[in-house]
Amino acid sequence: MGTSAQSSVTLQRAAPRTIAAVRARLPIARVPASFTTYLNQVYAAARHGAIPLDGQNIFVYRGGASGEDADVEFGVGVRSSFESHGAVTCCDLPTGDVAVATHWGDYAQLDDAHAAVLAWCRANGREPTGTRWEIYGHWTDDPSRRRTDVYYELRP
Repeated sequence: MGTSAQSSVTLQRAAPRTIAAVRARLPIARVPASFTTYLNQVYAAARHGAIPLDGQNIFVYRGGASGEDADVEFGVGVRSSFESHGAVTCCDLPTGDVAVATHWGDYAQLDDAHAAVLAWCRANGREPTGTRWEIYGHWTDDPSRRRTDVYYELRP
């Protein structure tokens, strides 16, 4: 059920959305081993009533091509804006044209969705800005039912 075909990529218009996030700069390869450190801060702030979460994890990446460090926002969607709480800040996702692929399955194959989006961009003459994000569906123990939507912001 993984996403690897160019035909699975769609052009969409990203609507405004706000997240509660902790920012970090690290290599993309370190994200799987590090994300809980950052997300735990967001969830801790929410437990104290400081942040109205909607419960959907969202990671935003800026840069990080070819193994370089990326600026990453480890976040969770929110129902409304809020004042910063420690390292947790209120951040807006980009809006405008995006190329989107939906990945079903284990997170270890998530790179397939990213590769599909980049192949679609090349085939359709669209240029990514370098900003991309992943919106994770609600957790399930069944890896085949895990959904992750991969968004790439496109230049006008």
